[in-house]
Amino acid sequence: MTKTQKRKTPLSQLIANMTDGDKDFQNAVTTRTVRAGETIASPEDLGSKLFILMNGRAQLVTQNKEGRRMMMSKLGPGSIFGDGAMFNQDASSPVFAEAMDDCTIWVLPETSARTMTERYPIIGWGMLQTFGRRLRQVEDRLEDVAYKKLPQRLAKLLLDMSSGSEQAPIRTSHQSLADMLGTYRETVSTILRGFKADGMVELGYRRISVTDPAALRALATTNE
Repeated sequence: MTKTQKRKTPLSQLIANMTDGDKDFQNAVTTRTVRAGETIASPEDLGSKLFILMNGRAQLVTQNKEGRRMMMSKLGPGSIFGDGAMFNQDASSPVFAEAMDDCTIWVLPETSARTMTERYPIIGWGMLQTFGRRLRQVEDRLEDVAYKKLPQRLAKLLLDMSSGSEQAPIRTSHQSLADMLGTYRETVSTILRGFKADGMVELGYRRISVTDPAALRALATTNE
């Protein structure tokens, strides 16, 4: 296998290949299937276990006492999270992990996480990769919050989720969009109705179709 081929192999598959046949690893790891919308890990879990996302998408979410949610970062296959299992962090953080799709998760308890990371450095490398992506997402979100109003931020989010295509509708809920933007569902619904009135989108149940990507792009990039 060439270096180019290795780079194209998903990290989750590389980890699966490398640990295949290792009885110690297989005895330590637990495989879980989590349905879309279900909680993958509570704050307490993130403080004591290491999670490897084998397939599907997940998100790290925080929620305040009033029930307002904000998505901190999105995670794809190969993401490794659960900092407390490696760094003895407490579970005081309100962040938890939630499945965006049906997911398969590998879970390593704190007692095994460090040992297996030393045995398989690719796990530590994958954790660093996940940290980097999470940091970039937070930085991008902070920049948007600082310099853009909600309609601009929502327009940019819809374009990112649709890749500017009118063909495939975005399968999401108004609540999920609100979580990503750190605002309320009612606010997102109001803005979307305005987008629809302007002919930029069509709305359905858990479905948004971008009908005028050029107009959305103009709104997303405006400096006003």
